[in-house]
Amino acid sequence: MRPLVLDVSRLLTGLRFAAPTGVETLELGLARHLPPQSGLALTPWGARSVTPATRARIAAAAARRWREDEEATPDELAPAAAFLGGRAAHAPPAPPERSLLAAARFLPALLHGPGCLPADAVTLHTGFFRLERPHLFAFKARRPDISTIVAFHDTLPLKRPEWFRPGEDALHARRLTSALRLADALAVPAAPVRDDIARFAASNGLKMPRTEIVDLPAAPRFAAAAPFRGDAAYMLVSGTIEPRKNHALLLEVWRRLGPDAPKLIVAGRRGWANDAVFAMLDARPANVLELPGLSSAALARLVKGAAALLSPSLDEGYGLTVAEALSAGTPVIAADTAIYRARWGGRAQLVDPANADAWVDAVRRPPHRPAPSTRTDWPTYVSALQALAGSL
Repeated sequence: MRPLVLDVSRLLTGLRFAAPTGVETLELGLARHLPPQSGLALTPWGARSVTPATRARIAAAAARRWREDEEATPDELAPAAAFLGGRAAHAPPAPPERSLLAAARFLPALLHGPGCLPADAVTLHTGFFRLERPHLFAFKARRPDISTIVAFHDTLPLKRPEWFRPGEDALHARRLTSALRLADALAVPAAPVRDDIARFAASNGLKMPRTEIVDLPAAPRFAAAAPFRGDAAYMLVSGTIEPRKNHALLLEVWRRLGPDAPKLIVAGRRGWANDAVFAMLDARPANVLELPGLSSAALARLVKGAAALLSPSLDEGYGLTVAEALSAGTPVIAADTAIYRARWGGRAQLVDPANADAWVDAVRRPPHRPAPSTRTDWPTYVSALQALAGSL
C-alpha cells in the first residue's frame, strides 16, 4: 500500500479559530482516521514534511481547540432550552475567536523539506489551501516517485461569484487550474462537481485527470447523540450565514407563518455579504433563535432532536449537513437543486429554493422521521482514498 501523506495546512491555520469550517473538520477526520504516517504542510516558505508524531500532535491540538471530543455543556444548550420554553435566551460567552499562538508552536517542527517524505508516497490535499501557489509543489520535479490526489469539493465561486467575497472567483480559478495541472487524480463528492470541473478544464485547454466520485463521511456523533429535548418542537438550519445558504428565504417563510410558526434555531457563525439577513436576525424575529459558536457535540444533539433540518441552500458541492441529519434519523427539507437531487433525492423532501410559498407548505407539514441512514462512514471514506492512491 502506498503511503498516503495528508496535507495538514488547513489544520494548522484553522487553529487560529474557535470553531472549524467543514473542510477543516474533514481534514481533522482524515488526520485521525488515516494510518499513522507523515504529513505535509504548505507554508509561505515552501512545502515542509511533517513527522507522524507531529501530525498526531496537530490533530490533537485541533480537536482540543474545536472541542471535538467534549460533551455538550449545559451552558451551550441553555439558550435553546430557554427559547423553546418561551423565556429570554441569552447566549453564553463565546471562546476567544482568534489565537495567533495556537499554530505558531508547531513552527519548530516544520524544518524539513519534502525530501524527507517516504518513498512512493501519495500526497492528499483536501482543503484547497494554497493550491493557487503552484511553486509550493515544485518538489514534485525532484521526487518523481510522489503522486498527488486533490479532493476538490465544488466550483461554486466560479459559478456564482456574487455569493462570495470579492476576488474569491479568481482565487478559486487559480486553485482549480493548479489542481488540474499537478494532480494525478481528483476526488470529488458528486457527479455535478465532476462535470463542472470538466467544463472548466475544456474551456481553459487543460487536461482532465482521472476523477473519482467519493462520498463524504458523516461523523458518527450525529447518529450516536442524545436528542435535545425542549418544551416545544423546533426546526434547525445549520451552517455559515452566507448568501448561498439562503437564510433570507427561511426568514421570509417565518414572517409569513407569523405567530403560528414553529421554533427555528439558526446554528452557525455569520459570514459575509449578507447585511440584510444580519439585520433581520438582529431584529430578533418571533420564533427564531440565532445560536452561533456551538461545539460539534451540541450541534449533534440539536440535529438529533429537531423536527426537521432545513437546507434551502441555493447550491452546494455535496450537502454534508444533510448527510449528518439523515444519519441521525432527522427529517430533511432541502432545496431542489441538481446536487441535492443527485445526492439526496428520495431521502430528503426537496423544495424549490426560490418558492417561499412552497416552503411555507413544507414547514407546516414536515416529513415523518426516517430510519437513520448513513451513506458513507469514515472507514469507507478512508478505504476509498487508499484504494485510489494504490491505483496510481
